[in-house]
Amino acid sequence: MLLLALCATATAAPVQASDTMRCGSRLVSVEARAAELLAICGEPAYRDVWSAQALAPGAIAEQEEWTYNFGPQQLLRVVRLRNARVVDIASDGYGFAEPEESRRRCSPDQLIEGMSKYRLLMACGAPLTRTLAQQGLQPYRPRYRNGYPGNGPRLDGPYVEVFREEWVYDFGPNVFMRVLSLENGRVRDIQNGDRGRGR
Repeated sequence: MLLLALCATATAAPVQASDTMRCGSRLVSVEARAAELLAICGEPAYRDVWSAQALAPGAIAEQEEWTYNFGPQQLLRVVRLRNARVVDIASDGYGFAEPEESRRRCSPDQLIEGMSKYRLLMACGAPLTRTLAQQGLQPYRPRYRNGYPGNGPRLDGPYVEVFREEWVYDFGPNVFMRVLSLENGRVRDIQNGDRGRGR
């Protein structure tokens, strides 16, 4: 039931941008330092580092996305950082109580294009394999479906940085593995792989 709620919320509300985020009685806004964000809001529920390099403790990658889950009564807040400064604050549907690792079970039909990496991990746990595909630039496409950039018409205009990954989930010997292509922390494409080997 929790899993269905997680997946439903993933598709129900598109990612919406804002310039500020409230943590208690204080506000964090675009241009704030990462240290200020940590001092005001604390550690995020999930920190997505868009880098192939291992970081020293306390270091912040050139680009990161932090997800704050304040529970089911408030929106998930997604904070994009570049060079240790906040560059974007968005919401991603309502938050939820995080399930225990042992209770995270999902089926292939619950994997949804546009789903955030944080929601994916909370619903399905870690994938069987996780590969950095490539990092680069692509033409900007407006956000349409589920707030995910890439579903709109291709433009000749500005380019945006893209961090790509490939995740593979094994659902057992009677089901095809699922190969997920992720771009900037969101599921971009889902393909069938070979038959699974079991859990």
